Amino acid sequence: MKELEFMSKFKPDTRCIKNFKYWIVCIRAKQRTLGDAVILLKRETSSAKNLTSEEAAEFPEVIKWYEDICTDKFGATKFNYMMMMMKDLYVHYHAFPRYENSVHILNSEWKDADWPLAIDFKSGDILEEEKLMQIKEYMKT
Repeated sequence: MKELEFMSKFKPDTRCIKNFKYWIVCIRAKQRTLGDAVILLKRETSSAKNLTSEEAAEFPEVIKWYEDICTDKFGATKFNYMMMMMKDLYVHYHAFPRYENSVHILNSEWKDADWPLAIDFKSGDILEEEKLMQIKEYMKT
């Protein structure tokens, strides 16, 4: 995915969960809550004001897919989205499913330590790539 080189930090070649026409959803290395993802515009621009009408129109479809997957697969109760773009100067959102209760899946227990407050997206450990790939594949099925 040469055209996505600007977002290589998020490893779209290996961490892509779902590819849309204008957006790509990648599993986030820090799984603060189960299913954390980054939703990235597949075009390099430094501001959301530069979205085309087509890109903006597709975004609700991306969000619907993401929320449906996290609700159906993991039992997510709510969702938090953050768009800061302080270090990575291209349009992307960090997406966090929220869980009122613990989730037991893929031989692990996942707790939403911040529930019911806003997510502390900076904390948490980076998961091993193997575990990330298990989550990614589970979300794709």
